[in-house]
Amino acid sequence: ALAEIARKQGRYDEARRKLDSATETFRAVGNDEGLGIALHVAGTIAAQRGEFGPAREAYLASLSIRERLGDSAALASLHSNLAIVAQYSGDYAASRQENERALAIRTQIGDRWGIGVSENNIGMVALLEKKYAEARPRFEEAIRLCQEVGDPWMVALARNNLGNAARELGDQQLAKESYAASLDTYRNNDDLWALAYLFEDMAILAAQVGSAATTFELFGIAEALRDTIGSPRTTEQESELREQVESARRSLTDAEAEDARCRGRAWSTSEAIDHALHFARGTN
Repeated sequence: ALAEIARKQGRYDEARRKLDSATETFRAVGNDEGLGIALHVAGTIAAQRGEFGPAREAYLASLSIRERLGDSAALASLHSNLAIVAQYSGDYAASRQENERALAIRTQIGDRWGIGVSENNIGMVALLEKKYAEARPRFEEAIRLCQEVGDPWMVALARNNLGNAARELGDQQLAKESYAASLDTYRNNDDLWALAYLFEDMAILAAQVGSAATTFELFGIAEALRDTIGSPRTTEQESELREQVESARRSLTDAEAEDARCRGRAWSTSEAIDHALHFARGTN
């Protein structure tokens, strides 16, 4: 449990140390339920650090244990996590398939929170496939369900993704409102991993609306956070992000873009969030 808290705050080395201790103890006493949980969290840490091979191995090991125990809720969660690994690896067809498996199990057992998570994840695949009109209602349903069950972090994640869909559909106001709401929740949870992704999403919006300097400030903020938590972008993520902000890049000199990026990198997390909120609320 302490490892999971550390993971959510981007303290991955600490999380792994605690998981190693937990795993050793669970194996020593023959507690498969605890071992399955520890392997599951280990897989998520590896995925967030871009270590997709080890992440998949840990998830599959946990899946084997959960199948033996007949733990349907955990099985659904693992299929959902395997979908995320496939998504990060660029295999969107496999990601959609794993998410559909998770959704089917969650629907069968009546797990409304889990259904909301799966709706969000399937929407994310649709977003990556550029099927924005399909993605938007998925995220809206995820927000509704997660609000009903009282999970503010999942609501924030779905709002972040809704902002991305709205951005690509040309609804820039909804995108800004969604991003601002997510920022508030991520700040309250001190979730540096989620903040890094959100700042990158906002950088793309800033490029679209012609705020070139803000684009590279947000770019720098995200880079600094990723350095802090040890979660680098994949080559594919880096290439796609730079392509999406190219319009802002062309409107600045090399020196101006670099100055803006360095400003963002120099801000504290609190200062960065304040600057991002000013942009999202149209006050900069």
